[in-house]
Amino acid sequence: MPEPRAEPHATRRLPPRPSLEHLKNEAKRRLQALRWLTPATKLAEVQHQVAREYGFANWRELKANVDRASGLPASPEDCAGLGDWIGLFAGGSRVALHITPGEDGLTVTMDMPDYGFFGLGADDVRLAGGRLSFTLLAPMPVGSSQSAYEARWDAAAERWIGEWTGHGVTLQLDFMRGAYPPAPSIAGLDGFWDGRLPSAKGPIRLSFRFKTDRHGTHAWLDSPDTNLIGRPAMRIERRDREVVVTMRTVAITGRLSADGQAIEGEFIKNGTARPLTLLRRPPGAAAPLPERPQAMEVAPEILERYAGLYMSALRTVLAVSVEDDRLFAQFTADGGKAVSGPKLDLVAASPTRFYWRVMDAALTFEQAPDGRVLAAVMHQNGRASRAERIG
Repeated sequence: MPEPRAEPHATRRLPPRPSLEHLKNEAKRRLQALRWLTPATKLAEVQHQVAREYGFANWRELKANVDRASGLPASPEDCAGLGDWIGLFAGGSRVALHITPGEDGLTVTMDMPDYGFFGLGADDVRLAGGRLSFTLLAPMPVGSSQSAYEARWDAAAERWIGEWTGHGVTLQLDFMRGAYPPAPSIAGLDGFWDGRLPSAKGPIRLSFRFKTDRHGTHAWLDSPDTNLIGRPAMRIERRDREVVVTMRTVAITGRLSADGQAIEGEFIKNGTARPLTLLRRPPGAAAPLPERPQAMEVAPEILERYAGLYMSALRTVLAVSVEDDRLFAQFTADGGKAVSGPKLDLVAASPTRFYWRVMDAALTFEQAPDGRVLAAVMHQNGRASRAERIG
């Protein structure tokens, strides 16, 4: 009756994220040293010795453990799920998935070509038993969105069948093997372009950013006066000096000036066209501030009424003070006891409405019939935020 095999006793411990390549190189270096004494020594013998030092019966068990620890696929079905994949969100937006093995484990990145986002890195990646899951922090027009994806491998159809969850909504999202072609590269437009669109309430600022890289040329539109941030262009075209930028609900058509510094054209929405001139912003320059009324003088005794602390619904405290007959505002922490922002001066547009000299925002003070100051309302990016007076 054969004697039971002795279990190996581990004399060394693997790191939390072991590298198979590092272990292979270790075995090769040891093999070179041993062959000085025993030329007939084989690599498999050295690998077996290394495996037992780490507490495994053989090299195959050591390798399987390293693959599991690194998150690399171990089964044939998981290996089949590696590579480049394409899919469509429910609204028709394109999305690409890239699943790549590496020395440090499995890497998953996503592209959203219609939004100009590429190489978004996923977290919490798992691929085992024909199941794939990960989380993704994706940029949005305002802020970011935390989403999750779970899918199973359909060997017959050779695709990932899964569900995408974000903003509390779960949608079907499947991926088939493939890659989207890059967008056309458009010369002469890269950088920021600023313009003012006529409207019944006054000019509305528009700012475009064009960027060209290996994914082609993409553009995004900001309109700080209407709280429209980072809206992507669906298509960009240029024929000689004629330029067309098509978005979901609007289009901008125009002619590029001979020096490449201006686009004279139209802003078209719902069949209505309005004149629009876009000017190239100098590199490194700040975005233009809104058009403001002429500044006026306000009596010092009126300014003194506004001095105090104002707290918003988000518990942000604004400290308003008067120095040398000028009004200043400063965002603070700890209920106004600690500084959390610079002290900036305000310029009067009326006895109750002021705007920051160096910031794209305005402040309006609300008063009771008896003259008591009740609140300060901050206007920025098309939104109003009310702060009650607390001191």
